[in-house]
Amino acid sequence: MSDERGWTELSAGDRFAGYRIERRLGRGGMGILYLAVEPGLERRVALKLILPEAATDPVFSRRFAEESRIAASIEHPNVVPIYAAGEEGGVPYIAMRYVAGSDLGRRLEHEGRLDPELAAELTAQIGNGLDAIHLAGLIHRDVKPANVLLSGGEGSEHAYITDFGVARNVATESGLTKTGRFVGTLDYVAPEQIAGDRVDARADVYALGCLLFKLLTGEVPFPRDAEAARLYAHLNDPPPPPSQQVPVVPPALDAVVARAMAKRPGDRYPSAGDLGRAAVAALSGAAVALPERTVATGAAATVEAETAAAELEPTVESGVEATADSGDEMAAEGEAAATRAADTRRLGREVAAERSGHGSRRALIAGGLAAFVGAAVVAVVLASGGGGKSGGVAETEVRTTPTQTQPTTAKEATRTEAEKLTKAELIAAGDEICADSQETYVGYRNDPRFENSESEPDASYSQLLVNISTEAVREFNELVPPTKLSKEYRAYVAAQEEVKRWDQEALEAAEEGNATAYLRAREDRDFTAAQRTELAEAVGFELCSGSKR
Repeated sequence: MSDERGWTELSAGDRFAGYRIERRLGRGGMGILYLAVEPGLERRVALKLILPEAATDPVFSRRFAEESRIAASIEHPNVVPIYAAGEEGGVPYIAMRYVAGSDLGRRLEHEGRLDPELAAELTAQIGNGLDAIHLAGLIHRDVKPANVLLSGGEGSEHAYITDFGVARNVATESGLTKTGRFVGTLDYVAPEQIAGDRVDARADVYALGCLLFKLLTGEVPFPRDAEAARLYAHLNDPPPPPSQQVPVVPPALDAVVARAMAKRPGDRYPSAGDLGRAAVAALSGAAVALPERTVATGAAATVEAETAAAELEPTVESGVEATADSGDEMAAEGEAAATRAADTRRLGREVAAERSGHGSRRALIAGGLAAFVGAAVVAVVLASGGGGKSGGVAETEVRTTPTQTQPTTAKEATRTEAEKLTKAELIAAGDEICADSQETYVGYRNDPRFENSESEPDASYSQLLVNISTEAVREFNELVPPTKLSKEYRAYVAAQEEVKRWDQEALEAAEEGNATAYLRAREDRDFTAAQRTELAEAVGFELCSGSKR
């Protein structure tokens, strides 16, 4: 039956699109969520019915189908999988994995705030999940505690980002529906959403910064009685330092929150994952292994990504003949950028066309991963006076050096230009290292002794993987790239070192018999390895990037 707003209200035992309803889980601004059983498979799912008024919009119907397909393709340990999406009786619906447990909002209601270490860890998990969503070309638009599901016990919490509503993305621009209703949560909304400007993945970075503040303090950044006052604060007031409200919060996290909540999107972390890694690093005192860069594509891509791609594409399209020394390198980079951008540009152009009537907003043409060419290298310098739970003081300084690459090894610093490898020599040597590593790894994976070692703690298997990644890092650090590829190469090596770190964490978890920590380390390792593949492509590697088998 339907209520006065047109919502479809279902009861236990009712069937919708073949799903058998067990009970209602909740109700939000864009739909009602039910616990249901999927026909045939008899598995429990979270079934979300979308506001019926959205289905009458032809733009919504077209893009709902397309973006549902994109959302269903996202596979990441910190994203709730979407199983199916469609329409039944004029009501759009989405079927997702049902995660038993609570959400982050309820956790905060019970505990008030979280320990800084747990807050940073959960922020990193959520950030990685948002990166996967942005990589697929979607924007969440409503990052908040209630949209983060938690599983696992104390000390082994696993976060899942959910409700990255396809309906929200395709039914709204900025944050307003056609009826003038704001979609999002005012306590976590980015300034550009409020102003009706162009929104990209960095709106979710801002919201994640607000969420981190909430986890650390138990309060939202701008607690105001009136909605207008909250909106004004997001637009104009500087983010308050969390350590001033809760003294046990290390001051190092103040800088992380301040940058995440910068008013201008370009002043924020380029990706949600960068924010999460910065939060963890601010507590540990360790350097962030992965370089900062946007991962967003399609409708989530940034204007900077568009610009970077546009600067490279003419090399390919104009057909200008390059010299043997430098032109081949430029043409190869341009061709790679054009290929990466082509996969996401079509949807971006559709969004741009739909936005063209909104005042003076800039049209969006997705640039994809080519933004890495112009990404800033960020160094985080931490000076800790004790750190950890003892409440020691740590000061954080963030330096961006977009045009300068610092050598990361003494060997590179002392090499002359004549001693550095050419691009061809670097690619040949790097691909040989990858070939050896992959051959050794495949040999272990095919060994019957390690049949279940990816999913069950196995110290022997983990030690072998640590040996592989350690040797690969050592060999890659021995190579000295040409100056033009130094930044891209060092980013790739940093990712190799991050993979090694996850392998080491998996080994430690296996030795302790901690299955949850082991699986998390294996998942993080696999996700970082995927990012490493993208960085390998930027260098020009073939075997390392998977472009040649």
